[in-house]
Amino acid sequence: MIKRARWGERLQVARYTLYAGARPEVGARSAGLRRLRAVAVAGIGIWAGFVSALMTPSEAVGSPRVVVLAVAAMVPAFLAIRSPLWAWRVLVVLILVTPAVQPALPRMWGWPWSPGLALTAALVLYLVAAGHSQAVLVVVAVVSAAAIAVPLRDWRDLALVVAMMTSLLVGGNAVRQRRVAELESAEQQRRLAAEETRAAVLEERARIARELHDVVAHHMSVLALRTDSARYRFPGMAEDLRTEFAELTGTAREGMVEMRRLLGVLRADGAGGPVTPQPDATRVGELVERVRALGTPCALRVDGDFDALPAGVALSAYRIVQEALSNAVRHAPGAEITVELRVDQDSVHAVVRNAPGGAGTVDEGAGHGLLGMRERAAMLGGGLRAEPTADGGFEVAAKLPLDQEENG
Repeated sequence: MIKRARWGERLQVARYTLYAGARPEVGARSAGLRRLRAVAVAGIGIWAGFVSALMTPSEAVGSPRVVVLAVAAMVPAFLAIRSPLWAWRVLVVLILVTPAVQPALPRMWGWPWSPGLALTAALVLYLVAAGHSQAVLVVVAVVSAAAIAVPLRDWRDLALVVAMMTSLLVGGNAVRQRRVAELESAEQQRRLAAEETRAAVLEERARIARELHDVVAHHMSVLALRTDSARYRFPGMAEDLRTEFAELTGTAREGMVEMRRLLGVLRADGAGGPVTPQPDATRVGELVERVRALGTPCALRVDGDFDALPAGVALSAYRIVQEALSNAVRHAPGAEITVELRVDQDSVHAVVRNAPGGAGTVDEGAGHGLLGMRERAAMLGGGLRAEPTADGGFEVAAKLPLDQEENG
């Protein structure tokens, strides 16, 4: 059964090579290189036709037969620009036909083919090897050797031609193997980058969840305290209301227990809980002062009341500004930075803009700061824009909605 499958695969390869295959399996690195190779191949083909027209017996110079053979020597080269396999198929036909059409060639230079056709054959064989698998090359080598052997009478000539053909196929295959290795390496790097990005997203989401745990736990604690103290604050409360508040207190406490368990799952590194309250937008001024302490000019503009912001929105605004300032200091050290915070009826706007200048350069592959900021904005149903400014600086702008019910 295995042998039958192998023979089936070999027949498939032979069918592909002899008449089914067309485009190369491995192409050039870029469109520019493809165009450059096309020009080079076309130039070699034209030169091969010119040489074929010159290297003819004196009695046949200028005859239609010579012109036809010269043009025929160019055809495989031009076909090889799009399909080396089709060029090779035409080449095999020319190898078989040329000795019969031009029998005087062996007397002129010892071979039954013109030098122009030999140049075209070398070009086509190399391009086939550079674009197709080794299984295809085996079929190409066997069929080519059989076609070459037909007009040759001396086995030593055949051995020489086969050796030259083999060297061309081996050289082209080496180029193909290197290109395949480059493609595989690029694909592995792409997958690694995708995995790193995915891991960064998960890590950032876990970090956001850990921070929001404090916010939710605070609300649950307030709810538990208020429901538990209701019977003391309202002594004349009906018994059914007392029971209802007691159940609400129990539910709130159970929720706090589950929240602590969830935090334990999120804190997979075994680190302890936070020892300081989570920051909010009212503490952005502290971030600005730290940047100024580093010697970087930093201005803060605030418009609106930030004290009444929902805790989750305030925390996200603080973290976005913190990360944006860190990126600005890192990538444009010394450049002036402007931080703008504005609260309107339905959203919070946070903008961090740095002027052009500084000795740093932005490394797109380092860190995932922008990714984390986008995750925080998306969590609240908002958006984040990060792009260069017209004067050569950089701006990060976030819009965080205040409608908690819509975002929940």
